[in-house]
This record gives sequence, C-alpha cells and structure tokens, in this order.
Amino acid sequence: MRFEGQVALVTGAGRGIGKAIALALAREGADVAIADLNREGAEKTAGEVRDLGRRAFASACDVGEHSAVQGLAADAIGALGKIDVLVNNAGVAKAQPFLEITPENWENHLRTHLFGSFYCSQAAARDMARRRYGRIVTIASVAGLMGPLDLAPYGAAKAGMMGLTRAMAFELADHGITANAVAPGPIDTELLRSAWSKEALEERANHIPIRRLGTVDEVAHAVLFLASPEAAYVSGAVLVVDGGSVAAGAYMVEQYRRRRSRQ
Repeated sequence: MRFEGQVALVTGAGRGIGKAIALALAREGADVAIADLNREGAEKTAGEVRDLGRRAFASACDVGEHSAVQGLAADAIGALGKIDVLVNNAGVAKAQPFLEITPENWENHLRTHLFGSFYCSQAAARDMARRRYGRIVTIASVAGLMGPLDLAPYGAAKAGMMGLTRAMAFELADHGITANAVAPGPIDTELLRSAWSKEALEERANHIPIRRLGTVDEVAHAVLFLASPEAAYVSGAVLVVDGGSVAAGAYMVEQYRRRRSRQ
C-alpha cells in the first residue's frame, strides 16, 4: 500500500493505459481522480476504483483547454482534498503522411499532448508545492525518441513532453516535486486492436526483441515506481518500456530477417 493516504489524478483514464494506471494506484491505496474526454468512460473507471475500496472522482475534461484544466484541478481537490500524484496520460493519435498533415491534425496533437501536459502539471504542481511533495509522471512514447512513420505530429508532441519533463524536474525540485516520463513502445490496447488486424499485430510483435506487444499493466508498474515515495531521487528521467526496441535500433531489421529464415 505504497500510496495509502495519497490522492492521484490520472488523465485519459477512461480506458487503456490510463485506466490500468488508475486501478493500479487504487490497489496500492490511493484515492483517484479520473479525467477523460469521455464522461461515461471516466465514470466507469471511477466505479472500479470505488469497488477497490478507495474514493474516486470522475470528470469529463479536454486537457487542451486551459480553463477546463483549472476547473478539473479545483474540483478534484475539492472532492478528494489534494493532489499528490499526477499522471499525464491523455492523448490522441491520427496517422497522416507528412505531406498530407492538416493544420487541424498538427494542432490537435500538440494541444492535447503537450499543452495538456503543461496545463495539468502546472495546476497540480501549485497544489503540491503548498505541501512540498509531489510526483508528476508523463506518458510519452518511443515515437518521441525516433522518427515515427506517418505520425510526425504525435512524435513531435511526445518529444516535447520529454523536454517539458526535464524542465519541470529542474524547476520544481525546490518545491519537493519530482517529474519523470514513461515512454512505452507498442502496447496491446483496445485502440491498437481496433486500428490493426490480428495478422498485423502478430507481425509487429516479431519486430520487437522480446517478440510480443507490451501490456497496459506493464506500463502501470513503471508509473507506480516513478510515482512512489521510493523514487524520491529519480527526477528528469525517461523510462523506456518497449521490449528492447529502441535499444535494438536498426539492428532489429537483421534480427527479424534471421528469425524469418529459421521458420
């Protein structure tokens, strides 16, 4: 029960990775504020948090809107008393070849991922600073560490989130607040399964050194460590959770060829 007596705010927690993080925090003793663009999803996750014996607050919020985030933070503090842990997870993804990227798609990615992370972090940090304790964990992506195909807005936004994480780690240290990021690789989520066929998912797994997609719980475990009191000396870090993909780099092409030749 590492988070007994603590309150966490998780954005984009109506499903997928965000939901897994919210429930993992609740199992470890935290009360959880759930924010999601989809109110029904937020309420469902909040219900599951309550089923675990913890307090929960649910809100429908567009994190890319500054005024909406101010209201979210105030309401979450009003309902649960404070914010000890913030997890910036809300995000969008829409693939377009670089020459076809629309201004709307570009702006939506930056607004949701980068602006949203800043707005939420600033609002939560102001409450954390009053108590001189806080943990901010931002869900970035390996797409921010390499050139993603047809996802330039996504990759640019995720790289920006890593830069924001380092800036926060520096500036917020005097207030007792740490800031870190988790960069997942391909994770088996509802969103991924709705976008890719079963065959495509199996093929993609063979391009990963560990030879499978990651799970939402594996991302949640990484978040739990960075959000915990035990991680007090870890700040400004980007923890990659990708089955070794970034480490393999271009050499994974040769590994994939060898695997295919052995079949």
